[in-house]
Amino acid sequence: MHTDAVTERTGGRSARIRAAALGALAELLDEQPADAITTSEVARRSEVNRTTLHRRWGGMPGLLADLAVEELNVHSPLPEDAGDLRTELRQWAERVITALNRHQAGRSPFVAALLRAVQDGHAPGELLQGRLDVLDQMLARAAERGEQVRLTAYDLVEIVLLPIYAARLLAPEPLAPELADRLVDRFLTLNASSPGT
Repeated sequence: MHTDAVTERTGGRSARIRAAALGALAELLDEQPADAITTSEVARRSEVNRTTLHRRWGGMPGLLADLAVEELNVHSPLPEDAGDLRTELRQWAERVITALNRHQAGRSPFVAALLRAVQDGHAPGELLQGRLDVLDQMLARAAERGEQVRLTAYDLVEIVLLPIYAARLLAPEPLAPELADRLVDRFLTLNASSPGT
């Protein structure tokens, strides 16, 4: 049965199952690498039947992806309209850094989900699409204010987002907020010098 149909029909119970499963997975990610976690462990920790986990999420890649999107939505949503793109980009990049610093290096749900998707031979486009949608909204809002927007959400991912993830994977210590300033300045410099489309 399709997940949306189950969610609609069971309401609160479905939400409780999701909260329990994702909460258990988040705890396990703080204790061990993502590739060592199994649905059996998530089932034991969450007290959700393993069959339910597979039916609803299709296994670990789906669970990791759902947790990743949930964390991104909670900890690095689209910033409020601040009146200028630089301020909004810095707020967003700082939120991403703060979210990644909540976990040990390499154990962010988003990073874990990306790596698992690649390991399983899947393109992680679905995870990145959610980020691209948020960034598109931010850039579109800036353009509506009359700001010069020549680069795209894909450029923003390449210039700002991916370097943050790479730095967190490589750094033994939490990332400094100043990294957001450097990467946002780089994006804006390239944006200003780009011929656009």
